[in-house]
Amino acid sequence: MNGEESSYFVAAEQKRWRSIRIMYLVLFLNSTGFSILLPSLWPYLQHLSPTVNYSFLGFAAAGYSFGQLIASPVVGKWSTMRKKVTLPVQVTMLVGVIGNLIYALSGLMKNTSPTWALWLVVVGRVISGMGAGCIALARSYHGTVTTLDERTAVVSKGSMAQAAGFIIGPGLSFLTSLVHKGYSYHSWEVSQYTLPAYLSAVMIAVNMVIVAVWFREGDDVAPTELMVNSIVQSSEMITLRVKWSGIVICNILFYIAMLSFTVMETLNTPIIQAELGLSQSQAVRYSSIFLTCTSVFSFMTFAISTPLGKKFGERKMMGVAFTMSALAYILFYPMGPNYIPKVEWTPLSNLTVDDNSTVTEVAGCNWRNKWCYHQRQLNIAQFIVANCILLFSYPLGVVLLLSRTSKILGPHPQGTVMGILTAVGSLSRAVGPAIFTSLFQALGPPAMVYVLVPALCISPVLVFFGRSHLETFETRHVKLQRELFT
Repeated sequence: MNGEESSYFVAAEQKRWRSIRIMYLVLFLNSTGFSILLPSLWPYLQHLSPTVNYSFLGFAAAGYSFGQLIASPVVGKWSTMRKKVTLPVQVTMLVGVIGNLIYALSGLMKNTSPTWALWLVVVGRVISGMGAGCIALARSYHGTVTTLDERTAVVSKGSMAQAAGFIIGPGLSFLTSLVHKGYSYHSWEVSQYTLPAYLSAVMIAVNMVIVAVWFREGDDVAPTELMVNSIVQSSEMITLRVKWSGIVICNILFYIAMLSFTVMETLNTPIIQAELGLSQSQAVRYSSIFLTCTSVFSFMTFAISTPLGKKFGERKMMGVAFTMSALAYILFYPMGPNYIPKVEWTPLSNLTVDDNSTVTEVAGCNWRNKWCYHQRQLNIAQFIVANCILLFSYPLGVVLLLSRTSKILGPHPQGTVMGILTAVGSLSRAVGPAIFTSLFQALGPPAMVYVLVPALCISPVLVFFGRSHLETFETRHVKLQRELFT
């Protein structure tokens, strides 16, 4: 390699890694924008209409994932056809800005038509979810421009970027909750309920500018000399087909993993409000603080997941992750010595109204839920331990699943498959809130135990019996080479 070729190689490597890191930023800001809204979603719905129930919370929470479910495979296929991700990323982020603005401005109809205001929140969530299609694009890009040796570490760091967003988001939500009533002009308001959406829109817009200015892809980025060595090796493996049975198993496991997490994040605020007898504002603050603290723990897990996978084996650690998640949900069964402390929600006709003609905040467990009157309280220690276990096992399982899926594909195109994987996760996040908020309304926290524990117990069994289908492309290639030369 002469001096000119060497300088070209170094410059190309710098551009490649800069673009990889910008995709980390896309993942980080997307998860930050998502998680900043979660603690205030339920109180926001109550703010728009005091008669709203948990079932509608399910629709609103699921709307985001439903939009992502629609967009992810579409933009994944689009990027595969174009062989570039820049334009699809920019388009999806613009859609995300529009969705967040619709969410924030839905309060304009609060006084004239609360029902329409609620459904505008759902519409905003769906459109925001479509904007989250850029997650599939970022994962696809990481799988495309990295060598097989780099892939696990890059996928892990991408997951860490998302975890960091989940840490920062609830923290920002806590800060916005301090605004409380904020500023209003006629029906337009910037309050603890709408400010998170405005911040999310601003973050996405900043991300768009960063991608437009610094992100570069093309022949001068991906096919560096380091990549060429891997591609030469991959050309020998291209005769092997993708083991689609392994991809199907990964999708099933990813669905269960995402379901276990999305149920927890959706019901966190309602559980805290019901079990501790808190008001809407208090529930937002406590939930934000709690999610921030536990997300720090989750972030640490993302950092150690790759070393654990290398030391003990990815498939073994995937089984451990699902077993721990099952244990976590067993701990969500109420075992406290006392009963629910406060059942203070009353029908709308009995709500008090202050001097400004606004409904005062209500607190505690919803009077419509029969379980509030006879169910034992979920011990706070149980709640904390269960969440800590879940926020260790969830990131561990997800990082290893994403890495394993990419390795099963090997040198084959990653865009469409990663788009489908993201869509499967979105389906889980759409179905989970819609079903479990209704189950929570009927049964309380035990509903999570009855459904999720069996599903999570099946997962390690699936990993064990499907271990031969989960072999990486490279491992299969080595076995084939041995068979040919022996």
